[in-house]
Amino acid sequence: MRAVARPLLCIGHQRLCIFLTLLILVAATTLAVAAPIRKGAVMEVRPNSIWFQEAAALTHWQQLKKGGNEAAVTSYQQQVLGQREAWQFLKPLKVKILNFDPANSQINVEMRTAGRLQGTTWWLDASAVGR
Repeated sequence: MRAVARPLLCIGHQRLCIFLTLLILVAATTLAVAAPIRKGAVMEVRPNSIWFQEAAALTHWQQLKKGGNEAAVTSYQQQVLGQREAWQFLKPLKVKILNFDPANSQINVEMRTAGRLQGTTWWLDASAVGR
């Protein structure tokens, strides 16, 4: 048996509609996931992200990550988490974007999720925000 490739428009009308519907759904999902980070937006932070109380600590952590030394990153994370200079939350949490510095990939956020930390401000790497 020999396979014959046909142009997309030659396939059945029903198959073309299904294909186009799937294509539109993928495009819409991609756009929704790629929502831009902007001041005032309420977004979700990914679980297990590191939340810093000071921008300088975030900057140091980013430099270590960029350097590629995983042992140094792990050591620093343990240090700042142990000293409560940074936190790591297990669940996704809602935040309001207070400021975004795209050049340094840093965002300053306010915790919006209900609880004792609601209203507190934090520094995050921009990759921690679910786009």
